[in-house]
Amino acid sequence: MKKMLPLAALLMIAVFLSGCQGRVLLNLNVPVVVEPSPRYRAEVWGYLSYDPYDDYIRYTVVPNHDPNFRPLRNADVTIVGTGKTVRTGRDGYFFISGVPQGKITLRVQHRWIGPRSGVYINTSSR
Repeated sequence: MKKMLPLAALLMIAVFLSGCQGRVLLNLNVPVVVEPSPRYRAEVWGYLSYDPYDDYIRYTVVPNHDPNFRPLRNADVTIVGTGKTVRTGRDGYFFISGVPQGKITLRVQHRWIGPRSGVYINTSSR
């Protein structure tokens, strides 16, 4: 009988409120804590070039002089997860400091090719 009392009370409240339309305002005094982003000491740099015939982006640490590839100029390079974005130079060079150590994913966006992600590289620390 003791177990049935809360169930019966809940059932009565549900029946009573079934035809009501209303709003409930909850005022919760919860502090919002904003922590500064962590300071990473790694950096990533390199050259991006694009092969228009195979629709392929190549990442290298030296300029790519292959005749099939063109430097990817003025492309936005973003590190996924951090939001750090830079623009490549006239030879496709980019440099980003203050990134997490280890394997990262680059997202490349350019007016020729649209957004691409999945260039995985390892960062080096200073």
